[in-house]
Amino acid sequence: MKICPRCEAELRDSVIRCVRCGQTVREDIARVADPTGRSPSVPRTPPPAPAHSVWALGPDDDRPASPVAAAPAPVVAPPPERPFGPAPSASTVPNLSARRALPTRRTWGPDPFMLLAGIVAIAAGSLAYIAVKEPWVHLTVTRAATDTESPLVITMSLRGKAAFIGTAAIAISGVLAGLGIVWFLYGFQRGWTMPGFANPALGLVVTTAGLLATALSATVWFVWKDAMVLHPKAAGMTMQAMKQLVEQQPSPLVQIGRLSGLMTFGGMMLLGLLASCLGWYAYQRRG
Repeated sequence: MKICPRCEAELRDSVIRCVRCGQTVREDIARVADPTGRSPSVPRTPPPAPAHSVWALGPDDDRPASPVAAAPAPVVAPPPERPFGPAPSASTVPNLSARRALPTRRTWGPDPFMLLAGIVAIAAGSLAYIAVKEPWVHLTVTRAATDTESPLVITMSLRGKAAFIGTAAIAISGVLAGLGIVWFLYGFQRGWTMPGFANPALGLVVTTAGLLATALSATVWFVWKDAMVLHPKAAGMTMQAMKQLVEQQPSPLVQIGRLSGLMTFGGMMLLGLLASCLGWYAYQRRG
């Protein structure tokens, strides 16, 4: 009889594998059962190998032998973290869309264009105001002969301020001169922010209205109707007779002669329009 070195079960001499634990029984390791019942010292099997090692088989049987350390697993480095933003392009051309333009620094110093626009606008507005007080038109009124009235021809000269359109011309001249003063002051420093009421676009509107008033005064006699009634002495008539004349049907034939005051006012409005264009250019350059 022999004893299994692992579970100490009694086996026959012809058994080469333990029927209880499955351990291979070798002759040099197995011990003979002691009739006295004492258990002599038996070599024990090595303890279980750790998870990271393997057991090498012996050359004669499949009994576990000395443990062999397993090769460590290769360490794979994690991919480098990419910063937030779009993925880098393989192209060598820089991506200009991701760049932002930095705010430009406001330039300080005198603005010659705005200064010039202010000077011209002041001069144009002042001369236009003076021109309103001068004679604008010379009217020749002709009344055709009727069965009861004889033909009548009268002439009269009127100043611009005598008509309602002259009052509008005075307001236009004042606004243009005021804008010129503001433009001239802000022309000393181009870094100053101009207020909305000083926008040169307002000058464009005002001077355009002045040119329209000049054209109406030179072509349409109805704009002088109120002045003819209020100043009949310029034609040597009474107010009642002048009122009947202008309201007569059919209307009388009126010829308009343009005088120096009207031509001067129109020229100043054209000069003010050029100054407003120059001021608008300087205003846009300020940003």
